[in-house]
Amino acid sequence: MRRPAIVLATLIVATLALSGCDVLAPTRDTSGNITMATEMPSTDARVKDCFTFVDGSDLAYATVLPCTEAHTHVVIARGTITQAKIAEFESLQIALITRCQPAVDAYLTEQDDDGTPEYIVSTKRKPNGNEVTNYSCLMKSAAP
Repeated sequence: MRRPAIVLATLIVATLALSGCDVLAPTRDTSGNITMATEMPSTDARVKDCFTFVDGSDLAYATVLPCTEAHTHVVIARGTITQAKIAEFESLQIALITRCQPAVDAYLTEQDDDGTPEYIVSTKRKPNGNEVTNYSCLMKSAAP
């Protein structure tokens, strides 16, 4: 009974691999740049990844793609921030603006682009009960 399930699973993975879908992770070159479009959780995008949010995913998923292709966002910085640090800034929004501003300034200096900064966050609870917020600083742009 297990053999047909294993064969079926192998066929599905092989079919997806041959169809050009990246099943496990985006395909990157030796410099870490995306080489082909791949759908993944938007919070997993790395710095310098270009992407477009997947419609209907409530910003949870993005199609990452080479930056030479049309895209709506680029990740310019990432980090983590504790609840205690957020409290020091009095709000998550102020904390993100403060943390991301150096990357925004650098991006605007390097690029001939009037992009708009945006942020995505995900909060996770550690085994010790503390919450940590992961964030990505984005620039919204229509430029490929």
